[in-house]
Amino acid sequence: MPTERVTEHVSRRLALHAWSATAVVAVGGLLFVLIAPGVGDMWAALARAQAARDGVTLGYWFSWYSGAHPPGGYSVIVPWLSALLGAHLVVALAALAIPWAVALTVTQVRRPIVAVWVATISALLTLGAGRTTFLVGAVIAIGALDAAIRDRRWLASFLVVLSGLASPVAVAFVLVGLGAGFLGKRLSIVPILAGLAFLGVSSWLWGSSGPEGYGWARALISLALLAVFLFANPARPVKVAIVIATFAIVVFSAVPNAMGSNLARLVFAVLPVAVAATARRSNRFTALAVVPSLVWSAYFTAHDLADSRASASSVTVYQPLVDALKRQPGIETSRVEVVADGTHTSAFVLAMGFWLARGYETQADRSLSDAFVDREASISPEHLNGWLRDSSVRYVALNRHPVKRTGEWRTANAQPEGWREVWSNRDWRLFEVSGTKPLIGDGATLRGKSASHLVLNVQPGRGVVVRVRWSSYLHSRIVEEKGPGDASGHPDETPRVILEPSGDGWTMLRLEGSSVARDVELFGRP
Repeated sequence: MPTERVTEHVSRRLALHAWSATAVVAVGGLLFVLIAPGVGDMWAALARAQAARDGVTLGYWFSWYSGAHPPGGYSVIVPWLSALLGAHLVVALAALAIPWAVALTVTQVRRPIVAVWVATISALLTLGAGRTTFLVGAVIAIGALDAAIRDRRWLASFLVVLSGLASPVAVAFVLVGLGAGFLGKRLSIVPILAGLAFLGVSSWLWGSSGPEGYGWARALISLALLAVFLFANPARPVKVAIVIATFAIVVFSAVPNAMGSNLARLVFAVLPVAVAATARRSNRFTALAVVPSLVWSAYFTAHDLADSRASASSVTVYQPLVDALKRQPGIETSRVEVVADGTHTSAFVLAMGFWLARGYETQADRSLSDAFVDREASISPEHLNGWLRDSSVRYVALNRHPVKRTGEWRTANAQPEGWREVWSNRDWRLFEVSGTKPLIGDGATLRGKSASHLVLNVQPGRGVVVRVRWSSYLHSRIVEEKGPGDASGHPDETPRVILEPSGDGWTMLRLEGSSVARDVELFGRP
């Protein structure tokens, strides 16, 4: 049979399987959109999409973590895309694109059809866990790898950067693949340099929320699975990628860093596709090499889906709490802490109406205390109270039926000294914490606040401590230049607002050049 006819025959078979795999993902995506399971990562995606609708920029978000962590570090483009289309639809569409993205990339490998189906399984498992930014970034990263393989280095460079704008994790993973190809003298260094430059600029712009743990138990499982991959005898670039991943896991387990356990996705979601595509052993050995990683991925997704069915994950459970919080005195000038219970529903549901002491960023939580994440960790009542009071948290909500009894949950459940229960029902206990420091210091009063801005009426010439984290992305402007409040002011006044960090990391605001109080708006801008 002529070579052209063989190639045509294989391409048609691959296309048939790619369309079949796409149909399977379409069914899974439709179910995901219709059922909308409350998995943890989806709550983060929904919260960030809502924040984008509310005008939150890449530089500052008042509703989460006191404004400490710029939203741009999570994703630059996906929250806006999710705000437009809906987060559930965005992640479903990203998963839908995976089979064909892989099919177009693996046309020259030994087992392209197997690769498409392994990628399909991986996409469905990632979809089930609600990893929106990662799936969007992964689709773009696959395109970058395909462009690099075809020696379209500038297109590959553009797509590498675009994948990073969607997901910092995705760009890190594609750099592993590109690096392996470069070391094998098969790919250009240009896309790698573009990716490294992007990571450098991104780190400079957004910084790090904190360390992401990579426990030794998970690290050892990851290393074992990487070793199992070698049974399939994949192509040399894939072996190089496995070596790079092995080195990274050892380093990331020993040295605190922002990537941490996210690296496990390289093992259970990405490398199985590459191993299956290039395996030079029999189908049996290939299956033995790849299936364990997929099973591990399925375990995580099943765990997330099981948690999403718990009462603590339900949106309806929050409505009585929302109503109770609205009735509490001083709620407008206070933050709310929902005790870590293994779900992240509050990060979306409550952030629409209140300023939260936290949100959902594992790195940010760990930077405060491992007790916000782990069962085994502990936090003393004194430490917890100190953080709550310093963060202007007057109200603490405790779920009676947690999915995970974190260290914070155990401490809060014992009702530390200075806490007074002000409301409860069968699902919640709501406490008021005494001695909380004011959100807005002397010299200013609240006019209004939202996820994207804070408006204060500020007395002139006084330094006012506002308990939002100081940032170079935090800006201010005078709202009213003329109005009733300016009646006694001089018409030639040129008022200005000075923002600077206080000694303990909060924001010091000063109104100068005015003889009367004026309304001042604080807002974020990158």
